[in-house]
Amino acid sequence: MKAIVTGGAGFIGTHLVKLLLKEGHQVEIWDNLSTGKLENVPNGAVFNKIDLTIDVLPDVDADYVFHLAAPVSVQESLENPYKYEQGCYMTTKRLLDWSITHNIKGFVLASTAAVYGNPTEDLMPLDEATALDPMSPYAEWKLRAEHLLAGYQSKFGLNCTALRFFNVYGEGQHDSGSYAPAVALFLKQFEAFKPITVTGDGMQTRDYVYVGDVVNACYRAILRPEPEFRVMNVGTGEEISIIEIAESFGGEIKYIAERDEPKRSCANNQKVRRNLGWSPSQTILNWIQEVK
Repeated sequence: MKAIVTGGAGFIGTHLVKLLLKEGHQVEIWDNLSTGKLENVPNGAVFNKIDLTIDVLPDVDADYVFHLAAPVSVQESLENPYKYEQGCYMTTKRLLDWSITHNIKGFVLASTAAVYGNPTEDLMPLDEATALDPMSPYAEWKLRAEHLLAGYQSKFGLNCTALRFFNVYGEGQHDSGSYAPAVALFLKQFEAFKPITVTGDGMQTRDYVYVGDVVNACYRAILRPEPEFRVMNVGTGEEISIIEIAESFGGEIKYIAERDEPKRSCANNQKVRRNLGWSPSQTILNWIQEVK
């Protein structure tokens, strides 16, 4: 097959492109390099520098689209909501329209667990039927993008899957700037012999899922299509506190101001296990011990 991977020069996208190439498929990357890097593009992949919000999309043949390109910071979306409307929602609509006119067989969207908001403890672990309460423009526009997929599958028959990623970690994750994710930032601080900076009391929990497992779910989504639109959690089903992760690196811990963020997050992953035959292969604490 031939696959289009948007955001294919970024963190998750690079891992997906490598997997697809390893499986013998053709891959074309569409990326504006706002966060992705040209040196991340593997040999064998075709690269197109494209701004999905404004550029004319290429007239090329393909079988599948993996739409990973999007800004991903909750905090930044609060400061610049228009960027997230364009980057999370409008790019999805443009790609869906392109997919219909180019006879794409399947479309996979990288969505987010942020659509659940801050649910009460008795709802843990979160399944796909949990009431949704997006707390940021990032989460809101990702949720609306999911609704777009459902509509395009119903109206045009385009096979669509939305995967709600929980907290992804792994090799190649960006570790700089004010929006750097916790695990990558902790690793950078550890390697520089600096204190690990924990927001609030560190008791907030997350479900950390390895990037290799995430891209495996993306690939399985097109190998096991279904006639109805589907949305699935991609997480380990285990929650771990931020302070536990920080302590696993060892050394000094520095507490900084807390953020307005969910206190707990954990995936019910039974649907993705059942539908895709998927299961996580890595745990966050084992990975930290391997890389530090």
